[in-house]
Amino acid sequence: MVRRGIKPIERLRGLGAVRDPTRLLKDISTPQLSDAVKSVTGENRAITSLKSVNGLMVAGRAVTAETSSHDWGTSVLAVDAADPGDVIFIRTDGDEMAVWGELTSMAAMNRGIAGAVIYGSCRDLDAIRGLDFPVFSRSHVPCAGEPLAEGSINMAVECDGVTVEPGDFIMGDESGVVAVPWRLIGDVVKEALKIKEKEILIKDAYGRGLTLSEILGLK
Repeated sequence: MVRRGIKPIERLRGLGAVRDPTRLLKDISTPQLSDAVKSVTGENRAITSLKSVNGLMVAGRAVTAETSSHDWGTSVLAVDAADPGDVIFIRTDGDEMAVWGELTSMAAMNRGIAGAVIYGSCRDLDAIRGLDFPVFSRSHVPCAGEPLAEGSINMAVECDGVTVEPGDFIMGDESGVVAVPWRLIGDVVKEALKIKEKEILIKDAYGRGLTLSEILGLK
């Protein structure tokens, strides 16, 4: 029996914060977002072992799940628990079996889910790379376990020292994956947009013949 926690959207009801960070951060990269989170919290919030499977960018609220690598049934239930625009974020206890693949990706696509982040293994890479559906994982293997459905959904999970809660903002691109606490998204959005603007000004200064060391005041 799967244990269930609070849904991501329920965390945001009545919250005086940014309601649509995905739209505001559509031109922001994970390096810029990580810098912004560090500026606000002192931590970069990058989950460093996660890498893109198919080179697509993802951003949205986290629907979390945690289970054994031998149990892909919890992944199926996580798809059912997610709303359109959510990011499924699954933590497993190892990489020896895949909990995500082509069929779960297609099921998620059909529900309008933004993407999947697997702290564990996925499979069917050839098929996933042909889908317009972002997938990130720690590893990949050809084998899978059973549909046991014995994990938990929408509970806090910890990956690479970063705690991810339901409703946290997840962004992934080819540089990696960053998790922003849902309570701080408003402050982080403002800081990320400032960082983006600063980088634009630096690039403009290159056109005036300045070096990076001169722009940064290093000499």
